[in-house]
Amino acid sequence: MPMRMAITDTGFAEAFDALVNARREADDDVSADVRAIIQDVRDRGDEAVAQLTSKFDQHDLEQTGWRVDKAESAAALEDLEASLRIALELAALRIRDYHEGQLPDNRDYMDDAGVRIGARWNGVERAGIYIPGGRAAYPSSVLMNAIPAKAAGVEHINPLVLAAAELAGVDEIWRIGGAQAVAALAYGTEKIAPVDVITGPGNAWVAEAKRQVFGVVGIDMVAGPSEIVVVADGKNDPDWIAAD
Repeated sequence: MPMRMAITDTGFAEAFDALVNARREADDDVSADVRAIIQDVRDRGDEAVAQLTSKFDQHDLEQTGWRVDKAESAAALEDLEASLRIALELAALRIRDYHEGQLPDNRDYMDDAGVRIGARWNGVERAGIYIPGGRAAYPSSVLMNAIPAKAAGVEHINPLVLAAAELAGVDEIWRIGGAQAVAALAYGTEKIAPVDVITGPGNAWVAEAKRQVFGVVGIDMVAGPSEIVVVADGKNDPDWIAAD
């Protein structure tokens, strides 16, 4: 929830230090719960994913289907209000342009000793993108994770949300979340193919799951719920501050 701090407040320095230095690592019980979930998914595959999704998300995968059909994401994009679609398309264009400029150049040359040296860069084959649902379902999370993967040359993107996913060129969308989704992406199940890298934010259990599967797969970072500090004074534009 928002916290407003002013430098003129009594005890500001202490309160700000406490905010900056607040403990953010996973609790022991979260780590243990996630470890058990990951092992359960490794042992029982789809059966464990379905049962854990029903337990934690009250969502029956057998009734609604495991995957979102491509036609649904295409329809979501087509049915968007014009102003929202324009905003998404502009964001996608800017994100794609930026990340395509980050692609490293391949090298292939002979050095002074006559030895051929070089490096060739390729995208991984499969990337799994975790997109939070519920109150923290942001289309920007789709764009900022899926578009860089496409720009890097990833062949298959396998995330867990719709118009933005269609716009970004996502290949598969699965109706699962939580630590069990991360485990399924990392190790694979009967239905879900394992990926090479997992990106995207989530809650404490998702962040801890990414931490625990790192090494089996690559990850972007241990990203949890958004947490920002906006530093402003009376000369700043209030609209810009609100947007930040």
